[in-house]
Amino acid sequence: MKTSFVVKLSFLILALATKAQLGTSESEPVLDVYGNKVESNLEYKLLEVKNGTSGGFSIHGGTSGECPLDVVQLSSPTERDHYVRLLPFDNSTVVRESTDLNLIEPVWTVGNYNDSLGKWFLTTGGIIGHPGAKTLLNWFKLEKVSVSIYNLVHCPSVCDSCVKLCNKVGIFYVDGVRRLVLVRDDDQPLRLVLFPAPNPSRSSM
Repeated sequence: MKTSFVVKLSFLILALATKAQLGTSESEPVLDVYGNKVESNLEYKLLEVKNGTSGGFSIHGGTSGECPLDVVQLSSPTERDHYVRLLPFDNSTVVRESTDLNLIEPVWTVGNYNDSLGKWFLTTGGIIGHPGAKTLLNWFKLEKVSVSIYNLVHCPSVCDSCVKLCNKVGIFYVDGVRRLVLVRDDDQPLRLVLFPAPNPSRSSM
């Protein structure tokens, strides 16, 4: 009986220690440009931190035809861009650093490799949720650069056994359009801040 009690007590202590460890290792929340926690039920404008002017992000005819549409950066802040929602893989309300999420405006995804240009372009047409091998290309993360500034990264953790890409997101010019692509660290990845929309219904206006 004593042995059984000791074994049970050992498992209980191990479980509590594991729970405490998981709690302390939880990623920090992503912060918007005002220092507020980014929430999955709100919409945000992504803007690049850089010298000079550039616009937000929108969608544009793809390099291989009109569809799927590519995700692009507008050349001017005066052009009408899109707000996006950021939905974590576990449907959490608070968006956290280095955590898989969908970007919805429609849903961003990594398109097929473009052999002629040697690039993986970000396109649209992904699906929301269902983390796993079949949705691997739909997942992105925000990696902290400094306070309220982030790299957008495609390096999904939703399938441990999958062969996957692991790159930051940057810009590549095609036909005068600034298209989002996967890049190496030395290719100047985008550094982004998040501006909350004036109200959640902005995208339906």
